[in-house]
Amino acid sequence: MKRAGLIGATYVINNDPSGNSILASNIAKDGTLTFGAVIPAGGTGLHGNNTNPNAGDPLFSQNAIKVVGGYLFTVNSGSNTAVMFRINPENPSDLTMIGQPIKSGGEFPVSVAVSEWGQVCVLNGGAVSNGYFSCFKADPSSGLVPMPNAIRALPLNQTTPASGPPGSASDIIFTSSHKLLVSVKGLSEDQPGYIAEWDVDPATGDLSQDFVKNTISSPGMNPFGMTQIPGRDAILNADPAVGYAIWDLTTVPATSNVIPVPEQMAICWSAYSASTGSFFLMDPAASQVVEVAVDESLQGSTVKQYQLAMGSGPLDGAVGSVAGKDYLYVLSAAMTAIDVFALPSKGSAEPVQTFNVTTAFEQVAPVSSRDLQGMAVYVAA
Repeated sequence: MKRAGLIGATYVINNDPSGNSILASNIAKDGTLTFGAVIPAGGTGLHGNNTNPNAGDPLFSQNAIKVVGGYLFTVNSGSNTAVMFRINPENPSDLTMIGQPIKSGGEFPVSVAVSEWGQVCVLNGGAVSNGYFSCFKADPSSGLVPMPNAIRALPLNQTTPASGPPGSASDIIFTSSHKLLVSVKGLSEDQPGYIAEWDVDPATGDLSQDFVKNTISSPGMNPFGMTQIPGRDAILNADPAVGYAIWDLTTVPATSNVIPVPEQMAICWSAYSASTGSFFLMDPAASQVVEVAVDESLQGSTVKQYQLAMGSGPLDGAVGSVAGKDYLYVLSAAMTAIDVFALPSKGSAEPVQTFNVTTAFEQVAPVSSRDLQGMAVYVAA
């Protein structure tokens, strides 16, 4: 049954070690959020070995939960599984698991990439013997189905759970030019981070056997969340060491233009708004959201920096188009909240709500500032 006045939902995972759940919040026509539902994800969560034991960002990653079309994909980091759900367009907080959670091909899965041709690749961040990501077919009847010859390795010396953030895997995405990218944080100036690049055949899902290692240029250090630059064979990736980098993927190896952001402290996550043409970068240490523009020559510039409540710790963010208007949804994990911004035009983000996740969900699911992760948005057509 259609829920009157509700046209979409946001999704985060609570990553709880006793049982991982998806926390779905209803989106109203004005972009604001209310309690939706708690959906068991079919496994357990796990917190990484952080250099700061009290810090959030338990998976050291972006895209721990992903929505493409009418389907949702996420990870169970403690169970080493990934899982696929169908979204009910009449009530987007209503999710139905398709098939069963499937082994991720490694340990401590942290991020999910979904292609336009129905291929799903899961990035593992822990100590693994066979590979750091595995790929599956997204089957609308059976769920995630393993693909042949679709496990690849990376030279990471990791633990389970992963230790970091330095030296940990960050994100996995497909690009419009049929590449699969994995970002890896650096360990030191002598061991900077990089983006590993594989070619993908969209007809078969076959991956190139070896990857191209694209090392970030100085003063970059820690490639984190990645976002495709629309219409270009290029991406923007957040880097907590400096701000962000813009990568031109037309060259081999790819080239990076590292762009410092004044007064940034730890920019790690990125999202894109089609209506404004801006990227939004989340900085948990400074409690800021930074709006960035990228021009035709792939040069970046800061449009505006938006101050959130101090100590809010903004992590993952995602943009949804609601009734023809873009809204940015940011998981402010340290305050167990979701900050909602209306995006009427470039440089004019307007805060419209701070939705208290603890108040909304604590009676039905564990909510911990250390464990919350991810942000995905679905809006019914």
